[in-house]
Amino acid sequence: MNTRPTLKELASATGMSIATISRALSEPGKVKYSTRLRVEAAKRELQQQSMHDRKGIIGIIVPDISNEFFPLMLEGIESISSSYDNTIMLCNSLGNIKNEENILRKLLDIKADGIIYITTGEAPALAKEIINNNIVPVIFLDRNPGLKNISLVTTDNHNGMYQATRYLITLGHRKIMYLGGREGTSTDNDRLAGFRDAISDSAIDDGQIAEIHADFAYQKAFESVSSMIAQGTMKYTAIASANDTMAMGAMKALKNAGLRIPEDISIIGYDDIPAATFAELTTVRQPFADMGRTAILQLMASIADFSAPKKTTVLPSSIVFRNSCAIPKSVLPS
Repeated sequence: MNTRPTLKELASATGMSIATISRALSEPGKVKYSTRLRVEAAKRELQQQSMHDRKGIIGIIVPDISNEFFPLMLEGIESISSSYDNTIMLCNSLGNIKNEENILRKLLDIKADGIIYITTGEAPALAKEIINNNIVPVIFLDRNPGLKNISLVTTDNHNGMYQATRYLITLGHRKIMYLGGREGTSTDNDRLAGFRDAISDSAIDDGQIAEIHADFAYQKAFESVSSMIAQGTMKYTAIASANDTMAMGAMKALKNAGLRIPEDISIIGYDDIPAATFAELTTVRQPFADMGRTAILQLMASIADFSAPKKTTVLPSSIVFRNSCAIPKSVLPS
């Protein structure tokens, strides 16, 4: 439930005009000190009243519950949320923006206290309305919806993929393929930019580079790489994958074709989901539990004081070295 009093509520409580209330909140230096004190006191009182009406429902919107990365962040959320006596309502949008809008309506209907939101891509119009009118606290997680004045918890996707690609380059790889996720998402955009910058900084011929997209999905990555092998276009010595799930789909396709990893082709993933350990996949580790914990803490702070400033938190990532990358055969001494 929204615990930030509306301008109308504050005007009613103080007997002031909505214009005066607005100035006191947005430009406090332009109103009398006594006016500011009255507005702040009324705001605190109304917030305290509203907190007594909390339902303890936190909505979590994810684009694909079958992607192991998202449930891992949920563990971080729940580890903190339980101490606030919240009930988590997990909503799977199935990667569909219309579903996201319907979910948002349902969460508003049941008067959820706050929402942690992982978008499919660009947020729907209703999300913009919720943000612009401060209807309910929202924390965007992982993906940036491209809206102004939001709270966001994410990681440095550009630098993560930059470092992953640089690692392949330092091993001697020059024919590298980027295996991307869902086009248009902030995570894929940033990782693709990191990949391109690493290639550009190393002055590698663009003719030796490929960029394909597989929607962050195992099956699509498997099919895409299998098709390239069948067509004889898999000429690359290394793959930089935008997540581990796609990396493992690519690994399956390569192994089915009799190619060895890393002897014949190197591959690096992104996320460090638990399955990456068993696949011996070198990858970029995202601190998913910390992402979830940070998101719920920011959300609870916003619920307690909806007037608190919005902020973006960018957590660091790091490479985890395993056994899926090696020096290409072309540069090994004969």
